[in-house]
Amino acid sequence: MIEFRRLSEAELDRFLEFMDGPAFESQPQWRGCYCQFYLNTQAENDEPQARGEVNRLKACDRIASGVMQGYLAYASENGEERVIGWMAANKFNNFVALPPQAEDVAAIICFVIDKQWQGKQIATNLLNYALDDLPKHGFTQVQSAPLKDPEFKQWGYRGPRSMFEKAGFEEVAMVDDKHVLMSRKL
Repeated sequence: MIEFRRLSEAELDRFLEFMDGPAFESQPQWRGCYCQFYLNTQAENDEPQARGEVNRLKACDRIASGVMQGYLAYASENGEERVIGWMAANKFNNFVALPPQAEDVAAIICFVIDKQWQGKQIATNLLNYALDDLPKHGFTQVQSAPLKDPEFKQWGYRGPRSMFEKAGFEEVAMVDDKHVLMSRKL
């Protein structure tokens, strides 16, 4: 059985267990980020210690304060429950590395799916769960910036463009030469 939950302090240990363990088996270049890159300032990201334990501690503090938000996917197997996926979905303006937006705009910036569960609609279901939940927290619009081309397997931590299109997101503009800004009303 798969269950989806909004990140909270109660979920912290399981979130950390996932990030410390299976989260980056298929994309080891992101290990140690703890989904802090866009929450950090450029100066924080430029620090040599910006990965690993420093980001882990920032994640703990930001989850406790509510600055870090998102959704977890859990699988129940043999009576054990474990995290199999993560999606960063946050108030756009909490991502200080991005240009400011209106206060009621959310951003979906990152997906991390356990290697064993990739290709099984976990990211799509996390997205759909968030689209139902985000309006309950005052959001009226959500944006994402997936890769323009289907290069998802190699660098697509932002999720595939096709997934957002199927969920009703529309292209707004090119962010850079690789990413397209997409938006959806909630």
